[in-house]
Amino acid sequence: MRNSKKVRRYDIDWLRVMATFQIFLLHVTGIFIYGWYPIKNNHLSLEMTTLASFLALWPMPLFFILSGAGTYYALVFRKPNQFIQERIKRILIPFIFGIFVIIPPQVYIERLTNYQFSGNFLQFYPRYFEGIYGSGGNFSLFGHHLWYLLILFIYSLITLPLLIHLRKATGKKTISKLAAFFEKPWAFLLPAIPFIILEIILNPIGLGTEQFGIFGGWNFFAYILFFIYGYLIFSNSKFQHIMQRYWKISLILGVITSALVLFFTYFWLQVEIFGRAFTNLFVNIPVYGASGEGLLIFFLIIGALFWILRCFSAWFWIVAILGLSGIYLNRNHKFLKYANEAVLPFYILHLTVIVVIGFYIVQWNVGMAEKSILISAISLAVILAIYNLVIRPFNVMRFLFGMKSKKT
Repeated sequence: MRNSKKVRRYDIDWLRVMATFQIFLLHVTGIFIYGWYPIKNNHLSLEMTTLASFLALWPMPLFFILSGAGTYYALVFRKPNQFIQERIKRILIPFIFGIFVIIPPQVYIERLTNYQFSGNFLQFYPRYFEGIYGSGGNFSLFGHHLWYLLILFIYSLITLPLLIHLRKATGKKTISKLAAFFEKPWAFLLPAIPFIILEIILNPIGLGTEQFGIFGGWNFFAYILFFIYGYLIFSNSKFQHIMQRYWKISLILGVITSALVLFFTYFWLQVEIFGRAFTNLFVNIPVYGASGEGLLIFFLIIGALFWILRCFSAWFWIVAILGLSGIYLNRNHKFLKYANEAVLPFYILHLTVIVVIGFYIVQWNVGMAEKSILISAISLAVILAIYNLVIRPFNVMRFLFGMKSKKT
């Protein structure tokens, strides 16, 4: 029998809002760092690239944990078919709308920047449907930054049988046993190990700048674990008490491991970006075998150590954030209702607005700091203006952006 009374978890809403804003800031920094991006400043920063690697550490994993939590609460009040219908309206339709309307300006600006097209946007739009982006064409099949919506929709479907099972008596008993096990000292470290295994297998070196732009810095299979973790954590209060008990030690360990990750990232970026200047440092490394084999072994060891530190660091931050928010953020505020409702439209709009605004501002003769502040401030103002004037008041636009209809 389904619960008749809803309990709102305001800490989930607060975290969703804060993670969205951090993604916004991360995408602003993309203009000034090494690696792929639709537009680039004329001067790039190695230090900002290293900082961006830290900013990419936990927001997307946290997004999927919160999505798993939201799925748990959604299934309390919805039957499976109702849940699927809700996911189609709230996730799939905004994704489809986005790849036809929101993403084309990004591709257009990128083609202008790389001198692959000349003309206005209306002239470019028919060419947007020529070929698949990433394979020589323009059509963004995975929706650029909207990949999150597509993957979340896929995860919602393929994990639904498991999640339904976990709602049954046998499933709840299994969750209770897991929760009791993780109450043991230091057992909270263990959930990071599957991510380490996945990343070492799929990214044996994987320290390049491109890695941080692919699926938000993590691989496809890692995110499904974060999604399931989110469901489990919020399905049993013991898991949440564990987070609250260990948030202090997790925060300390997160800071320490993050410092080491930043060191490794800075080191590797110098090798990758300025590799010729560092060649002589590695050909004489005292390892067995030929210099080429020794160099490969050295990089494999460095890569494995990097992923061990990075996965633990991300997990420490998540434990600290969930623990802190459960203690201090589970309370309502008049701003929260507005911000939480705006999260999805804000996320859908933000990167396209940043790219369009940034395309013009990077051409100005001002410093990098001034450009980043201007791009952030103007983009934020434009996104909020579009949301408040074009999306929020009209039910048609609310539907296309995954919002609930406004009551008359």
